[in-house]
Amino acid sequence: MPVDTQLTVKQAQQIANLQTQFNQGLDAHWPMAPKLTRDDFAAVIVELGERYEHLGYKWWKKQTVDHAQANMELIDVLHFAVSDVIEILVEDGSASPVETAALKLAEASIRASADEARDARWLLRHTALEGRPDLNRPLCFGNESLTQLFSMLYQAYGSAEAVYISYVGKNALNHVRQQRGYKEGSYIKMWREEEDNQVMMRLLLDSADILKSDSPLDDAISLLLNYYDTHVA
Repeated sequence: MPVDTQLTVKQAQQIANLQTQFNQGLDAHWPMAPKLTRDDFAAVIVELGERYEHLGYKWWKKQTVDHAQANMELIDVLHFAVSDVIEILVEDGSASPVETAALKLAEASIRASADEARDARWLLRHTALEGRPDLNRPLCFGNESLTQLFSMLYQAYGSAEAVYISYVGKNALNHVRQQRGYKEGSYIKMWREEEDNQVMMRLLLDSADILKSDSPLDDAISLLLNYYDTHVA
């Protein structure tokens, strides 16, 4: 699987649209006139900290490294990065912030390379260099930090296709968890002795329909629900 690759324009548009759909589920007025106070970078910093936890940063004690879960934290970072890009475009007066954000994602994915990936410290350094004090945003996802994030994602997942599937899949899995009793405590996280995250990745990567779909989230939810009801519950 190639490590230097790129999102298609359609995939980048799907990511920007899905993130907007998710955010508007929490705040119908986002991004033009949000009512809900949110801090995307507080979330980014926490997700990066959780990534370090899974990678075993405590050199003074015995630890178990979990690369799969560490990689999934980067997908969570992508959610908040996309939100940040859209919000900045709104504040800069863009007439089509979601569409413009999609183009920025596609361009960053072209510039990115797994060989250029570094770590969270350097990612945050780029966001600091691209900060917008004029907007009271000391950290921002601009061109360089987006490129570095995609480089890290390519290093973690091997291809833009896998990154896209992971992004769609994480959203879909969150829906499945809620629909099958996550809040009530009845949801089963181990799917035939594997974490649901791992099974989700395999199922979606094996499905050519998800990559081609005009409604990837709905199709992914349907696929995962069918597997859960047939093989897990």
